[in-house]
Amino acid sequence: MTRFADDFVVNFQYRRDAEEFQKNLTDRFGKFGLELAEEKTRVMRFGRFVRGDMAKTGGKPDTFDFLGFQHVCGTDRGGKFALVRIPCSKSRRKFLAKSKEWLKEHRHWKRQDQQKQLKRMLRGFYQYFGLNHCKPKLDGVRREVERQWARTLRRRSQRHRLYWSYLKSQPWFELPYAASVLHATV
Repeated sequence: MTRFADDFVVNFQYRRDAEEFQKNLTDRFGKFGLELAEEKTRVMRFGRFVRGDMAKTGGKPDTFDFLGFQHVCGTDRGGKFALVRIPCSKSRRKFLAKSKEWLKEHRHWKRQDQQKQLKRMLRGFYQYFGLNHCKPKLDGVRREVERQWARTLRRRSQRHRLYWSYLKSQPWFELPYAASVLHATV
């Protein structure tokens, strides 16, 4: 069982154990006047043997979102099963919406001050999502923040002259890249 606050994921080897647990949990919650959220509760096959079983039928293994990560059945470099965690699209969208809103509200700030704040925001995002397999998604977030910032800077004037070739050559426009792995084994 993996739990954080009121969210949890429970793993079982056998399906009948999972179904019995779900039934008992529903009954237990009912005694206290609580109920499970149907849209968030499900029994699914996930793990080491699912990929091979699904390959026979032509399907793909299920994925699930938990604490901002999408959990996927994957493989490591040696070809063995690995639980792959990547930032879910909802987490990335929320961060990008927050950065866009911040840029909109602070359009008038100096470029260096905007850069400092954007660096802080990106580093915080990287620190939470800095796991194996996450670097491509984190680089995509960085690229989108760069685009948002460029659009914001261009809105300051009717004649912007802020082309990518110019922006990329300026030291004040540099944003940090994600480290390849911050949390190696989580």
